[in-house]
Amino acid sequence: MPLTMLTFIAFYLNSAIDSGRYDDLGIDEVKTEIEAGTIFAFLRARLGADLDLSILNERDEAELLVEWQDLLAAVNERRKMGIERRGLTLLVAYLLEGIQRRK
Repeated sequence: MPLTMLTFIAFYLNSAIDSGRYDDLGIDEVKTEIEAGTIFAFLRARLGADLDLSILNERDEAELLVEWQDLLAAVNERRKMGIERRGLTLLVAYLLEGIQRRK
């Protein structure tokens, strides 16, 4: 997956965070959706027009889902990424980790 796709999504998520409209979206809710494999449907429903995922096809979503599920199982996000509360910041951190892994 090209790095530009990951940064595209990260910019949209960063904008959604900045809006303040998703401050109530906690880390546990996002983690639950990742575990269940429903994170992309959840994000489309919850963020609506504030997040454009049209750049991703089904294969891209599946790749990211596996990557995020692996991170969820292996990484202490508080210790490694400094993330404790907001679910969208967790996703941005996961995208940044994905970018580092692809370099």
